[in-house]
Amino acid sequence: MGLHALGDSAWLFEAGGDNPVRRLELVLKLVGILERERIPEVRDVVSSFASVAVHFDPADGERVLEWLTTLPPPRGGEARNEARIFEVPVVYGEDLENLASVFGLSATAIIKLPSAADYTVAAVGFSPGFPYLTGLPEELRIPRRATPRKVAAGSVAIAGGQAGIYPFESQGGWHVLGRTALDLFDPFRHAPSLLRPGDRLRFVPTGQLEFTGKSSPVMGGGTGFEVVAPGSFTAVQDLGRPGYQNLGVSPGGVADPVAARAANRLVGNPDSAAVLECCMSGPLLEFHKKTRVAFIGWADSRSGKPVPLEAGEEIDLRSRMKSVRGIIAIAGGIDVPPVMGSRATDLRAGVGGWQGRILQAGDRLALGPPHPGPIPGNWHVGWPRIEPPGRMIELRFLSGMQARWFSEKMRQRFASSVYQISPISDRMGTRLEGPELELAETTEMLSQPVVAGSVQVPPDGKPIVLLAERQTIGGYPQIGHVISADLPKLARAWPGTPLRFREVTLDEARKAWRELQRDFAYLQAGLDFLR
Repeated sequence: MGLHALGDSAWLFEAGGDNPVRRLELVLKLVGILERERIPEVRDVVSSFASVAVHFDPADGERVLEWLTTLPPPRGGEARNEARIFEVPVVYGEDLENLASVFGLSATAIIKLPSAADYTVAAVGFSPGFPYLTGLPEELRIPRRATPRKVAAGSVAIAGGQAGIYPFESQGGWHVLGRTALDLFDPFRHAPSLLRPGDRLRFVPTGQLEFTGKSSPVMGGGTGFEVVAPGSFTAVQDLGRPGYQNLGVSPGGVADPVAARAANRLVGNPDSAAVLECCMSGPLLEFHKKTRVAFIGWADSRSGKPVPLEAGEEIDLRSRMKSVRGIIAIAGGIDVPPVMGSRATDLRAGVGGWQGRILQAGDRLALGPPHPGPIPGNWHVGWPRIEPPGRMIELRFLSGMQARWFSEKMRQRFASSVYQISPISDRMGTRLEGPELELAETTEMLSQPVVAGSVQVPPDGKPIVLLAERQTIGGYPQIGHVISADLPKLARAWPGTPLRFREVTLDEARKAWRELQRDFAYLQAGLDFLR
């Protein structure tokens, strides 16, 4: 097995050989070894068809590598956990007639083929609990749909040589065979994901579905503050929920953790306290108790300092922001129920934060107990730096896992061109407009783990830089990985911002990360003088 750097925050193992069954067996055995011998510096272990990623904080890369080199290699004779077997009841329908026409088979034959096969969960990803299944009969191989459409929760679908089941309603380009009522993911269960890599299952035709309701936390109204007007896109976030990527759960959290940590320190909160993340414009909030607020990202004289507020006072941040995303921290942190160890809102899965959604007018949220913080006064913090709209930004990157799939000419084009941020970017990824990139030759890629900063190149040739709410594995070639220290700059940049890429070494990426942590130490030292 080969070991590679997946950006500056993960190591990736790739299983060699041409036998897909053998590669998956090797991957699952390696996952077992990694989990048994796991050290505290490891945040996540994520497997896919022929690869395994070990995720960590960029500061811990060398320590994790040292640990990995001491582990025994997986051997062919080693046993792994016995596979669990599931029967999945399916009501067939949806795209059945269209598939029958494409394959030249009857609808009855289409139903018999997938129902007679045995499937193995090769990976869990794309969305929480989504199983990628091997074992689809060769007769049912079919390319993805040209245009994705809305797919219902529980849809059993096929694409390429794979099958899968959608746990949530989402956009999807796979062909839907039918639907199941099986609850694949519930964040409030002891084991949130029903399926895990290595499990086996069969589809069983049925005539009726029996859906059960999901559990959910009690969300009583808080007495800390009320949302009078929510702004364009305001949600509760924190530093994310690492540890669940193996279940397809994105780490998520704030897109700009530097600004979030700085804002929290301005009001005496720990770095991990929940904040409000805003996009393009902020909210109008009314506070029901005396408190302190700090916000970063607005062209406001109070930005970058603690603002004391009395009970009944409002703060209006609906004006246009300096950066596309801004952070509002409140003393004590926003007190919503933790879900899987985090208060962050996962908008794709609809969990965490306040009812799993962006805030709306009338929402009333609670605050935690405040801690002493810097004394408000005639001062402010001008860090992190926010570039003026329209100014060029530079993003340093490491060579990507599939960089060699692109010609030297294409790699030079990527590294030397000016791109602009597309307005259709979101928390999952920043889409770029500019010179298109082409593969040296058409290659079918097995889905593989990704990290925040991975630069994917979809078929249209327009790069996408993955951000906080990214998927856990992806099927597009990765030409590069933006280093962790530079990702916050991208999270702050407005649509239309020009940017360039510059390749650096792993040592340079680690140095940049250390410099960022040094800046935090300087910030904290200055704030300590103001207590």
